[in-house]
Amino acid sequence: MRTHSWNKAASFSVALAWVLCCTATAQTPVVSATVPLPPSPSAIANLGADALLDALACRIAYGRYAGLMREIRAERQEDFRQAYRQYSDPMLDVYALREPVQAWGTESDTIVIASNRVMMAVKGSLDAVTAHLEQMLAESNQSPLSGALDEQHALVIFQAVQPGLEGMVLIGCEYRIADISLLEDPQDAWRKPPAAQPLPTTP
Repeated sequence: MRTHSWNKAASFSVALAWVLCCTATAQTPVVSATVPLPPSPSAIANLGADALLDALACRIAYGRYAGLMREIRAERQEDFRQAYRQYSDPMLDVYALREPVQAWGTESDTIVIASNRVMMAVKGSLDAVTAHLEQMLAESNQSPLSGALDEQHALVIFQAVQPGLEGMVLIGCEYRIADISLLEDPQDAWRKPPAAQPLPTTP
């Protein structure tokens, strides 16, 4: 696992450039299928933690990822009972929290879930929110992620363009874990196209 240090100015600049490179494809929908995974010992050990905060901060390991939304809904039943908004291109679910949560040096009561991203919507321009993030990371005495950023985890930050999210920046974690979508849930069956019916055969 690679550890990205944010302490020194040189490594901080390189790391932030790597973070912002993720914004170019921010609006590209990710299509993936659900592949159930058996619960791992690490997933069981993490039960009872705040899954939403862990997800925003890139602290969800592979074994815990498949059941992430079930874990979040179990811990925050009122907040995640039903999506506040839903978008189809790209597919996003927006949840309004009763109380704001803190991540990446800021706070928000609006959570956006994509197929492989857990983000919070923050009011402001991309430049302003990015500058605040830069300052927060530069002033940190230690790596804020403790090595959480690696081949499966990436910090993303970009301007939202969806109706209802105007003037907001999305910041959070992208999970580069193939074949598992956070939006594949029985409650979201409307997202799936109807199964193709076999053509009738002629005698």
